[in-house]
Amino acid sequence: MSKKRILMTPADYFGIEYEINAWMHQDDQVNHDKAVKQWQNVYDIYVNQLEWDVELAKPVEHLPDMVFSTDCCLMIDGKILLSNFRYPERQPESAHFEQWFKDHGYTDIVQAKSHFEGGGDNLVCGDKILAGWGFRSDEGAANELRKYFGREVISLRLVDPFFYHLDTAVAVLSNDAVAFYPPALDQTSQKRLRAAVPNLIEATLEEAKGFGLNAVSDGQTIITSDESESLLQKYREAGFAVIGTSILEFRKSGGGVKCMTLTLRD
Repeated sequence: MSKKRILMTPADYFGIEYEINAWMHQDDQVNHDKAVKQWQNVYDIYVNQLEWDVELAKPVEHLPDMVFSTDCCLMIDGKILLSNFRYPERQPESAHFEQWFKDHGYTDIVQAKSHFEGGGDNLVCGDKILAGWGFRSDEGAANELRKYFGREVISLRLVDPFFYHLDTAVAVLSNDAVAFYPPALDQTSQKRLRAAVPNLIEATLEEAKGFGLNAVSDGQTIITSDESESLLQKYREAGFAVIGTSILEFRKSGGGVKCMTLTLRD
């Protein structure tokens, strides 16, 4: 198996400067030193334990959510669909990430016309794309995905504001295995997901709120929050190796391991 290549953005300027999801409260501020250490722990797992290739984007002051690199785009076969963020607070991130891609030789870059929040709402599962919508991305973004990437797109509507991005409620573990918190999706979307993916692991509300579904996997090893041991055990019982790590400072902003991690699918 080839090593994963990923993009991360250091947590230098991470904090809560505004409130745009149900987790974020300016009166519950981030402990910056803890956040930097937690980010470093994730980075060290990727580089030292898994020997993955990690690229770094430069953080920008007053763009605290740039640390959540996965939201900037979706990349498949070197083609990049750049995010069109719903909230003005995050919109300036796109230009910084676009410049990073151009500086690193990427040329096939298009910005979505619909509201579309990259890897936060869109997960590659085998030859399919699971496309979340409802709070950040528009339902119409699925059509852009189909046309641009030429892949089957499974549209999934999010209905719980605590699970505002698909990657907070659904984790792709391998090409044919997904973990999810069912009530985060409407009934039609739950049926679509069950029909599209043969192997499903269901998480409880407590497990999902521990951000154990905000996970990164290479098909063999899952890296995620260590907050819910019961969910980690479900992963182990399904045959995966698991590395848990604390991300609680990032949960204050509605983020976790997957949020920090953009997979570079060249």
